[in-house]
Amino acid sequence: MPRFILFIRADEDSESGKMPPQEAIEGMTTYWKELVAANVLVYGDGMHASAKSTRIIFPGGGSPPELKKGPFPVNELVAGFWILEVKDYDEALMWAKKCPVINAPQGCTLELRPFITMEDAKDSFTEEMIKEHEEGRKIIDAKLGFKSSE
Repeated sequence: MPRFILFIRADEDSESGKMPPQEAIEGMTTYWKELVAANVLVYGDGMHASAKSTRIIFPGGGSPPELKKGPFPVNELVAGFWILEVKDYDEALMWAKKCPVINAPQGCTLELRPFITMEDAKDSFTEEMIKEHEEGRKIIDAKLGFKSSE
């Protein structure tokens, strides 16, 4: 089954470290429980403000990475995410539209993106690379508790 990541974009409140109001936390908890009950949630979590982060920038041409400490511009950030495993894009979109951010005082933007599968990239990999990837995926999936992709 395909996997999607649903990002919740950061805003000024999340970047200031301000926790959402109690009713928002309760709504997100209910949403979390619905995702778990429907057996579509693989993982999800919130993120600290970017003031606690570091960007590792690879400038290319063999140059060593550069480190840049946060904070970063709000429009470039994610405040949290859910990984969903569903039958198709339409089901992922249905779950995204159920997210209880409709009453957010400043509004809220979510971003739904599918994961690249080996099928999507099969022309870029040798048979040996595909086999190694599939073996590694089974180990990682088992460790993280993902449902089998077979």
